[in-house]
Amino acid sequence: MVGGLDQITPTLSLTSGVVRRAANFECSLNGGYTRIAGYERFDGRPNPSDARYNVLTCTLTGGVAVGNTVTGYTSTATGKVIAVSGSDIVITREVGTFLIGEGLVVSTSVVGSIDAIAGAVADGLQDATYKSLAAAEYRTSITAVPGLGAVLGVLFFNGNVYAWRNNASDTAAVMHKSSGSGWTAVSFGRELSFTGGIGEIFDGQTVTGATSGATGVVSRVVLQSGTWGAGTAAGRLILSSSTGTFVAAENLQVGGVTKAVGGGAAVQITLAPGGRFQGVVANFGGGQNNKRMYVCDGVNRAFEFDGLVMVPISTAMSPDVPTRIVVHKQHLFLAFGNSLQFSGIGEPYTWDPVLGAGEIAMNDTISQLLPLPGDQSSGALAVYTRSDTSVLYGTSSEDFSLSTFNVGTGGIAHTGQNLDQSYILSERGVMGLGTTLNFGNFATASLTMNLRPFIQVRRNLASASIVNREKGQYRVFFSDGYGLYLTISNGNYVGAMPVQFPNPVLCTSEGQSVDGAETSFFGSSDGFVYRLDAGTSFDGEVIPANISLVYNSTKSPRMLKRYRKASVEMTGDSFAEFAFGYDLGYRTQFLDQPADGVHENDLRAGYWDSLNWDNFVFDGTEMSPSEIDVNGTAENMAIRISSVSALLQSFTVNSIIVHYTLRRGIR
Repeated sequence: MVGGLDQITPTLSLTSGVVRRAANFECSLNGGYTRIAGYERFDGRPNPSDARYNVLTCTLTGGVAVGNTVTGYTSTATGKVIAVSGSDIVITREVGTFLIGEGLVVSTSVVGSIDAIAGAVADGLQDATYKSLAAAEYRTSITAVPGLGAVLGVLFFNGNVYAWRNNASDTAAVMHKSSGSGWTAVSFGRELSFTGGIGEIFDGQTVTGATSGATGVVSRVVLQSGTWGAGTAAGRLILSSSTGTFVAAENLQVGGVTKAVGGGAAVQITLAPGGRFQGVVANFGGGQNNKRMYVCDGVNRAFEFDGLVMVPISTAMSPDVPTRIVVHKQHLFLAFGNSLQFSGIGEPYTWDPVLGAGEIAMNDTISQLLPLPGDQSSGALAVYTRSDTSVLYGTSSEDFSLSTFNVGTGGIAHTGQNLDQSYILSERGVMGLGTTLNFGNFATASLTMNLRPFIQVRRNLASASIVNREKGQYRVFFSDGYGLYLTISNGNYVGAMPVQFPNPVLCTSEGQSVDGAETSFFGSSDGFVYRLDAGTSFDGEVIPANISLVYNSTKSPRMLKRYRKASVEMTGDSFAEFAFGYDLGYRTQFLDQPADGVHENDLRAGYWDSLNWDNFVFDGTEMSPSEIDVNGTAENMAIRISSVSALLQSFTVNSIIVHYTLRRGIR
């Protein structure tokens, strides 16, 4: 089971494990095809996929219904009822620990007593059902990003997820932060311009207008030109709070000492609606706690945010609305149409050419900026337009040199990512841009030539991309809900498989969970942010998944075979249910084509000393073949495997061994 999807290669030229049609399976790093994990809504509250259930076996004297909250009479532990099956009460959201023998209370009435407590049931399907019900209960607490329309951007930063969406009146974009209580709006301060700075102002100081008497607490000093020592410093003060109204040309004082001349009233920082927010995390200041996010959206000025202070970045460009952003060689790079501009080195606020900033003109609108793998001295920056690829060499304005790399092949916006090398979706498919042995030179390769029909239909719908390093995958998504997962193992292309989500992926961000595991997020058209590779469903909806293998003639395309059995080897750690079917002889109407049959396999396994008693299945197995009878005589067979469920965790089909008897040649 290797090779992934191939839509165009002739059947007899393909190996037997290649897929002709597929949905919601992925190529595994170690071989085989894995039904993808689901995704779930996210706002910072407990994840639905982390929900657990307990089964209280009770002697009941009263009624218990789904939705009730039950309380232990002695322990005062509580739980939410998600299922009632005879004397078994299944609960989740458990707080405290129930005790065997204590009374069970609903409201103020004792409705029975607890005889036994179990954290897992033996039946695999029932176990999956209860886990799904627990996840559904937690899902009800998670909300969309407040506002109107689609999520405009999502970014993981310092352990939190930030998301942007237009407000309810569609008059401004609002930045929200995930938290234990859901999404919270991030408030911005005010900005006060100044010139003629003769004495340095520091963060945390209070400035006072000598004429107006207005005051403001400085949270960030933005020096854009000049120097304090020469009395020519000019820039802006970001105020976290202020009173009164500053006036133009008044002296700005700290402790009664004049420091600069004010430029007028302090202006509230806001974001115009409708942008496409994208950002990077960088550290220009050094040290452990100086990471900040840098964001642009094509509608507003770029800005910096450190978790508390938002600083708009003014470049003097008109209009000052960059569409692409990246940090490279300690420069902040911004794209304005076909103009590539960079800040002074180590100075994201400085856009004065005298201080190291600069501009490079491109032949067309810049679609993507992507730092290429390399060290501090040899790394380069790929600059893509829709039709061309250029590479920027050098480390500063002193030696930056732009080289045209590939004329006629460029990259589509929002699809560039770095894995083992750089990948991007172009008009001709997904391109890998890898270094040659002489580092600094590059070689391209199209990885999806055998998927041209899929790419050609959707290349103008590309909306986002992301990588999953644990699975070795580059993923590109389209606004119609489809996506393409490409698996790369040790620099070698394994295969690609398409996915289809009911919620289109419009923006993405990588993150890391508290235990160090890789995680990723996407924003969609319904205003929700979702966590990828999580749970057993598409946010509560079923995952329809299928693979159809190419017709396999077992190296004898003109010999008839009598097919007898198929052994499907699967791996996983949960209950699996799948449908198995096959077509005979190119699905000719002259043969009886069998109907698909449903098969089950409990892949749950427990290990001594690794799990809690009564919370695992003792006789499960993580790898097991499913023996399936097949019947029919034909020159070849094409096997189908499908699964439609909101309950099942991922499982991998590693191989299928087909038993047959050779018969005569075709006359």
